[in-house]
Amino acid sequence: MRLGKRLVWLQLLSLGICPVLAMTACSNKQQAGIDTEEVSAGEYAYEVHCGECHEQPHPDLLKQPPNLHGIFSRKTLPSGAPATDKQVRNTIIEGRGTMPAFDKRLGNEELDELVRYLHTLK
Repeated sequence: MRLGKRLVWLQLLSLGICPVLAMTACSNKQQAGIDTEEVSAGEYAYEVHCGECHEQPHPDLLKQPPNLHGIFSRKTLPSGAPATDKQVRNTIIEGRGTMPAFDKRLGNEELDELVRYLHTLK
């Protein structure tokens, strides 16, 4: 197949895939019961990945996860590490104690949005 025809096929393929991916992302938010028009990407990431443990922890957990409201208004995190964007990102990526690592679940953009959202929690 010639290069020109390949480019046309790639363009057609991308035009078909992009709307499907966009609809999938929206439907994932809708399945999670989140109003897609009223939440930021950071809030969505928090609700899907963090809220279950940090908002209403299961009583059978051996150690209760810390409440993240006001996390940046303190000088240190519950671990004793400084309450900085970098340290919070590292904790999310690497995990800590019973908290799982999210390095394979969240991309850089999602992490940035999540940390921005954590700054809004009071």
